Amino acid sequence: MIHAFNVDISDISVLPDNLKFDKKRISKFLQEKIPEKEQNGKKVLDGKKLEDSWFRPIKADFFISHKHEDEEQAKQLGAYLQSKGKSVFIDSGIWGDIKTLQETIDKDYCSNKEKTFYYYGLRNKSTSYTHMLLANALLKTIVNCETFVFLNTPNSIKAENIITDISETNSPWLYFEINVANALLPEKAIIESHANFSYMPEMTFEADLKKFEKVNVEDFLVQCGFEKTEDWNCENACFEEKFR
Repeated sequence: MIHAFNVDISDISVLPDNLKFDKKRISKFLQEKIPEKEQNGKKVLDGKKLEDSWFRPIKADFFISHKHEDEEQAKQLGAYLQSKGKSVFIDSGIWGDIKTLQETIDKDYCSNKEKTFYYYGLRNKSTSYTHMLLANALLKTIVNCETFVFLNTPNSIKAENIITDISETNSPWLYFEINVANALLPEKAIIESHANFSYMPEMTFEADLKKFEKVNVEDFLVQCGFEKTEDWNCENACFEEKFR
């Protein structure tokens, strides 16, 4: 990873909305049967096959980090970059759904015979397995991508922190992705976490965006080498690619 951008997408309307993000999904997910193998005479789950079929690391020009609620905007930006010949990674457009994988494992290995409830200890174990697979794949993919693009929206960063020097997110996955990106940039920063107590509390994570270049969509495209055309300010503006 070479570059990292903190992108305000409030001006996302400058992009054409008639382009479709090419998902280019990896091989068919093993949703009906979890791969197993023998190890020291015991049956174990095959983590390598699970990663290959659900979360195989990808190499791309752009890694777009976004909150689930901003998926359509992420795909709109990704579709435009693809239209200019760039490869784009958006996890929901390429990988399997971790919730589906989790439910499949829990149903087969963590429930009672009647499938009426899950065993707490086994459920925690299966969660650690699936989250480790996903985290490892995210780390490898971010390393493999040239540019990290964080979509800064009210969904991803708490609005009340905008006027301060602190950015907080309630998403542990965004926290992880930002942390990995920071580790790959010069002068590694320490990211602290802060608990937000409420009923069944969420957790806030300090999202250290100080080293990310803060831009809007227009500035981001210019920085990436896409030159403005005469109708730049028009709705659904078109852009002409020009590499520097």
